[in-house]
Amino acid sequence: MTSGPPAAENPRPLDVAGMITLLLATGAAVLIYMGWAYLDGYLRPFLLRPTSLNFRPDEYALFGLNLFTPEFVPWMAAAPLILAAFTHRAKLSPLLPARLHTLAAALRAHPAVRPLGNVTGVGAVITLIALLLALGALRGRAVGTNLLLILIILGSLLLTWPSRRTPLGRIGYAVAITISIFCLLWMTSLYAQERGARSARILMDQLPYKPQVALYTADTLALNAPMVQRETLGKGTYKYRYLGLHLLLIRGETYYLIPEITAAQWEQGHGRAFVFKEEDDIRVEILPGTRPG
Repeated sequence: MTSGPPAAENPRPLDVAGMITLLLATGAAVLIYMGWAYLDGYLRPFLLRPTSLNFRPDEYALFGLNLFTPEFVPWMAAAPLILAAFTHRAKLSPLLPARLHTLAAALRAHPAVRPLGNVTGVGAVITLIALLLALGALRGRAVGTNLLLILIILGSLLLTWPSRRTPLGRIGYAVAITISIFCLLWMTSLYAQERGARSARILMDQLPYKPQVALYTADTLALNAPMVQRETLGKGTYKYRYLGLHLLLIRGETYYLIPEITAAQWEQGHGRAFVFKEEDDIRVEILPGTRPG
């Protein structure tokens, strides 16, 4: 009497909880990293770095979460469907039309497609292409970083996939997965930095419409920047008022201000970021920006 195939073992609650915890921790780390990269791209044109402003990890995570725009929703909905279809591909295959099976068989038999059946060979070719492109980039050639990272991910995974069940193959496949994770993190940081730089450019272009700041001071300040004006008020606690500054951000009682200059002037090195803390001899007044139109 022959026994049937062993029944699939139901996942234990602790295993499920451990997997959920691991995914949540990984997601939080990715959000924190993306938030840092976004702020780095946003603040760098203003000569500031996020690590100098003492952002908390939860603040980085909120900035990272803010990068997920509605354009991501279809991909997020499609991801579990793709994973489920790949997991149950054996059950779904008989449900496909016979014509589609015939077309797939003819495609696999085509001379131009047949070499692609060698997964290791395809992975080796892709990895070699990535290596050549990386060497070209080191010599100053224009190579898209995202393209290079995608090739590295595909090449390393395909190269090690067929031997993943052997002792040495498992090590190689684990290394390929690790490399792929680092490449994906690199790609997310590039995206976040690009979004941050784009937000900084939008701020520069729309600076006249952003909140203005008037500084009331008891003594004169060395504000050496274009468009910053000083007015003498006369008697009183605050004898001077400085105009022509705009609010970049606020951290507690510290105000980070920038002058009203164009993006071209920032790129030419004429920009300055001023840091003020509201104290007895300095009062900060936030005013609305100029309305467009």
